[in-house]
Amino acid sequence: MASTQVAAAPVTAPTKPGNTIGRMTGLTLFTPVRTQWSPVAKSAFWLGRYIPMAQKHILQFNFIHYVRWTHVRKLPDGQKLNYTYLFFESNFNGLWDQYIDAFSEVVPDRMKGIWGTSYGFPGPIPVEPFKEYIRRNEYVANHYWSAYPGATTTEIVSAEQVAAAIEDLRRRADALTPEQFQAAYEQMLTDVQEHL
Repeated sequence: MASTQVAAAPVTAPTKPGNTIGRMTGLTLFTPVRTQWSPVAKSAFWLGRYIPMAQKHILQFNFIHYVRWTHVRKLPDGQKLNYTYLFFESNFNGLWDQYIDAFSEVVPDRMKGIWGTSYGFPGPIPVEPFKEYIRRNEYVANHYWSAYPGATTTEIVSAEQVAAAIEDLRRRADALTPEQFQAAYEQMLTDVQEHL
C-alpha cells in the first residue's frame, strides 16, 4: 500500500496586533546602543535638532505622520538601564514592509548613522536582514489611537488647505456682491483643486 505525504504548511511569522488602526501603522523599537558609541550617538542627535539638513531626508516622506528618535538611559520609574537605548517611534500610512523598504532604499546612510551605533544592526541593505532586526526589536503597542485613522498624511494636509480657503471666503462673503462672491468662489475652487 502506497503512502501519501502531505506537505506541511509554511511557517509564517505571527502578525503583531495593536500596531494598526485604519490606514495607520505604528512602529516602536528599543535597541541597545554599543557603549563605546553612546557619547557619539548622543552628540549626533543633539546636533541633529539644530541642523535643518539633518532632518531633510526624513521629512521628504509624505506618508509619515510622526517620527521620533531619542536616547533612553533610565525608565520613567527611575530604573537605570545597563545600556543607553535608542528609542524609535513612528506612525505612518501604508504597510510595514513598504515603510522599511523606503528607508532602506532612499536614505540608507541615514539609517546607518542612526542604528549603526546599536548592537546587532546588520545595515539597511540588503533589506531583509534589516527587516528581521526591526522585527526582533519591535514592541507591540498596548494602546494605539489616531485622530484620523482613515486618512493619509496627504489627505489631512489637503483637508487643512481646503478648510482654510473656505474659512477665508466665509470671512469675506458679507462684503461681496453676488457676482463678486461667485467669482471669489470659483477662484477658491481653482486655488484648491489639487487638494480636492
